[in-house]
Amino acid sequence: MNLGYIRVSTDKQNVENQKAEILKYAQAKEMLVNDFIEIEISSKKSYRDRKINLLLDTLEDGDNLLLSELSRLGRSTKEVLDITEKLVNKGIIL
Repeated sequence: MNLGYIRVSTDKQNVENQKAEILKYAQAKEMLVNDFIEIEISSKKSYRDRKINLLLDTLEDGDNLLLSELSRLGRSTKEVLDITEKLVNKGIIL
């Protein structure tokens, strides 16, 4: 499965920009994006509110997670690294 994850936290950000970047990358790699998770919420919210747990529960070994940038996963570098480690340990390709 190829899943796109889009998170915006302010009204100045646009989900369409991130979606376009993910689709552009997927097209260049000849990948089909099966689905998107789109969240409009601050990174200050919990994993559950940002649907990070959904990513961890849904994606399986060998699945691809597509993001416009890693910062969409978390608020701090440490948090992004922690989430990235969990995903990679499950065999998810970023």
